[in-house]
Amino acid sequence: MTSSSVGVIANPASGKDIRRLVAHSSTFDNNEKVNIVRRVLNGLEATGVEHVWYMPDTYAIVPRALEPIHLRTRVEPLPMPVLGEASDTFEAARRLADLGVGCIITLGGDGTNRMVVKGCGEIPLLPISTGTNNVFPRMVEGTIAGLAAGLVATDQTGEESVGRNPRLDVFIDGQQRDLALIDVVASPLSAVGARALWEVGHVSEVVLSRVSCVDIGMCGLGGLLFPESIETDKGVHVVIGDGGRQTLVPIAPGLIRRVSIADARLLASNELVRLRSDARTLALDGEREIELLGQNETIEVGFNLAGPRVVDIASALRSGAARGAFTSLIFEQAI
Repeated sequence: MTSSSVGVIANPASGKDIRRLVAHSSTFDNNEKVNIVRRVLNGLEATGVEHVWYMPDTYAIVPRALEPIHLRTRVEPLPMPVLGEASDTFEAARRLADLGVGCIITLGGDGTNRMVVKGCGEIPLLPISTGTNNVFPRMVEGTIAGLAAGLVATDQTGEESVGRNPRLDVFIDGQQRDLALIDVVASPLSAVGARALWEVGHVSEVVLSRVSCVDIGMCGLGGLLFPESIETDKGVHVVIGDGGRQTLVPIAPGLIRRVSIADARLLASNELVRLRSDARTLALDGEREIELLGQNETIEVGFNLAGPRVVDIASALRSGAARGAFTSLIFEQAI
């Protein structure tokens, strides 16, 4: 497969979890995702992308996007079963990696992109925010996203247009069990339940992959506690509990809570954090995913700077323009 192909993974279930009810989260309905994908496809075609593979889904987001437009670009579904589960996203990402696409565009939140990262290998990602908690993906106009991804996939940008984001590796008894893109939160709650965490009392320990004060959720703790280290290549480990200072945190959209901090420190690259033994569940990127069976388990989280490759949209467009990509496109279309 040539690099002039792009993958599209649009999650029909993103932006619909319980935080819409207990907080004031935004909702992206699937009709809006259809509109975004339509604009993405137009951007991809304009940059010369020849082939788009997409994840089939129960709402038929991409086929609906194609209905009113006519493209020269070939657009077809991945040959895979549709189960309507998170495993669809992982399987689609894995197949796109096998096809060797030049870029994968995702529509979803942090949870969607975590599944993509688990399957995509070294393929660059361009994540569009359509989820409940959106720290890893960003709000970007679909047309612009399509142009940037197309320029990267067709080799019309420089190396600076794709960077590395950090990740967190979760180890249980020395074996890697899973990963997170933004945060790992230990909770005393004994069951996964509704998955999402939105109450401070349900959190005992937090490990963050970045130091930020402008992101929603527990991720915002990093920059509020260590403002001098914002946007550096550091992680953060926070222990929640009495005995220290209190900090206001925007724990979910529209919900601001006071959190008692027992201990907090910065993490260096490849540093390993051992969590306390009272954790019963682990939330990865805002959703409880792992139930811990007993107190004898050793739970560790590694701060890893060698995470997913992500397209820097502004850099991609700037690099493409400097190389004459847009001038060439305009000239060819005029002819």
